[in-house]
Amino acid sequence: MIFNSLIQPHFDYCCVVWDKCNKTLSDKLQKLQNRAARILTYSPYDASADPLIESLGWKKLENQRKVKKAVMVYKSLNSLAPSYMRSMFIDRDGLINFSLRDTEGKLAIPKPRTNYLKNSFSYDGAILWNSLPIELRQAKSLNLFKTGCSGFFK
Repeated sequence: MIFNSLIQPHFDYCCVVWDKCNKTLSDKLQKLQNRAARILTYSPYDASADPLIESLGWKKLENQRKVKKAVMVYKSLNSLAPSYMRSMFIDRDGLINFSLRDTEGKLAIPKPRTNYLKNSFSYDGAILWNSLPIELRQAKSLNLFKTGCSGFFK
């Protein structure tokens, strides 16, 4: 209850900021969540955190960040976000005049020349979107998409 009311909102609110942090900082954040799971379950310090996090019904922070990003891409593509966000993504079908296999609902991935583009939402969001199964990309509502993403990113 304490974690859900005091700590989890910070992870949810800041997941966009922490999404592109380096590996060291990401590991520190995960260690914080692991420590919270051990404290709340009265487990010893050397206990594995993965089963504890699962028993508490939490998601690992990396998966939380992926779900939040996928939801933001879904909102952008379905006019649930500002229009400038929709303009960040281009349908792969609109780029070519002939049909290819497995392009339904996928986005064109911009060619990065710098690390700045690799860290951008338009690049990372398109890669994440294309990794989702077709049924999830074609979800009819935001709630169905969120439920599907929660199951996909365990």
